[in-house]
Amino acid sequence: MDKIKSLSYVYYKPGDVRIEEKEISCGPADLLVKVHASARCGTDKTIFYKGHYKVDSNAPIILGHELVGEIVHVGEKVKTLTEGIGYKEGQKLSKEYLNFKIGERVTFQSRIARYQNGLLLLDNPITILSFYIDGGYSQYMKVTKELIQSGSVLRLSDSVSDEEGALIEPAACALESIFSTPHPAGVDRNGYHVFRSGVRQGGSACIIGSGSVSMIYALLCKIEGSSRVSMIVRSQAKKDEVHRALGKDINVIISPSYDDRPIEEKLEIEGKLVEKLRDMTNGELFDDVISACPGADAQRLMLRLYNPNGYAVGACFGGTHTLVDRANIDANHYCAAKTVGSSGCSNKGMERIIALLESKKLSLKGFTSLKRYTFETNPKEFFTTTEGGLKPVLYPWG
Repeated sequence: MDKIKSLSYVYYKPGDVRIEEKEISCGPADLLVKVHASARCGTDKTIFYKGHYKVDSNAPIILGHELVGEIVHVGEKVKTLTEGIGYKEGQKLSKEYLNFKIGERVTFQSRIARYQNGLLLLDNPITILSFYIDGGYSQYMKVTKELIQSGSVLRLSDSVSDEEGALIEPAACALESIFSTPHPAGVDRNGYHVFRSGVRQGGSACIIGSGSVSMIYALLCKIEGSSRVSMIVRSQAKKDEVHRALGKDINVIISPSYDDRPIEEKLEIEGKLVEKLRDMTNGELFDDVISACPGADAQRLMLRLYNPNGYAVGACFGGTHTLVDRANIDANHYCAAKTVGSSGCSNKGMERIIALLESKKLSLKGFTSLKRYTFETNPKEFFTTTEGGLKPVLYPWG
C-alpha cells in the first residue's frame, strides 16, 4: 500500500514529546489500524518524567499500548503467517484467526513475550508495542507480523465501547494479579503448602486507591469471589465518584492525604485508620489487599491491613520500586501473609476480560477521564494530567 500520513505524539526523551505527522508504510505481512482511542498507562507518565532505558534506546518512538482501533488495511501475505510465536509458540494459527477483515475492531496484547508452561517470561521478549515498535498515540498504527503471529490481535464485538476497549489491557493486568495471588488452602500429607490462586473465596478485599485501575480491581474482586469489597480513598468527592461508578455496595473509607507529614505522624494516622477498619471488620481486616497507588505509604498501609487470623495476600499493583520506610513485615516473615509485585498481563488475561465484557458480566463504562484529549491537546498536559484521578484517553480523530 502507499504510505499514509498520521498525526502522532512522538517521544524523543524525558519531557520531550512532540506532535508530528509521521509516514506509515505497511508491508505485505502487516495490518494497518485506525486508532479510535488510546488510554494513558501509568508507565507512559513515568517515561515522560524519567525516561526508560528500553524506550529511550528506540526513540524517537510513539508510545501508547492501551488502545482500540479499526482495521483499514490487510496485507496480502497476512493469511500465510501460520507459524505461532510467543503465546502461540508451537501452534498453527487458524484460518479463522488470520482472516482479518477491514472494519473489524481490535485491541492488542502489547508484550510479545516468550512463554513457559503458559506463563509469560520477562527476559528477552520478542518485541514490545510502544517500547520497541510504534504504539497507539497516533491516528494510524502499523500492526507487525510479530503481533499477529503471537495471537496478540484481539477482536472486539460492537457491544464493547471504545472507552472499554482502551481499558481491556489495564483490566487484564489487574485480573492477572488476582490470578497469581497465592492463598494457602492447607497442607498435604508431607507438609507441603497447597495454594489456590485468586482472591479468597467468600473473603474480604480492600483496594487502596480510587483511580480507574482501583475501581476495576473492585469489580473484579466481586466477580472472582470476594464477598465484601472496600476501597480507601482521599476525599468525599472520590467516595462519590466510586459510588457513582460502582454502586453503593462497595464500602468506601475516606483517609485524607498525609504525604507531606513526618513519618511518626504518618504512622499515627495509619494506626488510627487500621483500628477503625479493625472495628468495622470484627477484628479480621482483609484477606486480599491491593495497593493500586504508586506511593510507599500505600504499600506500608497494605502490610498493616492483612487479616491477622488468616493467610492474607497483598498485591502491589502501584509498584515496588520505592523504599518503604518503617514497614512491618512480620506476617510475611512468619509465612502468615504474602506480598506480590503485580503488573503486566498475558494474552489469556485479555481474552478473559473481553469475554466478561461481551457477556455483560463486566462493564468499564465511565472509568476514564471526562475530559476528551485530542491532538489539539498539548502533549505535556496529556502525559502529566491528574485531573479527576481517572485515566486520560487520547481520541486521535477529535
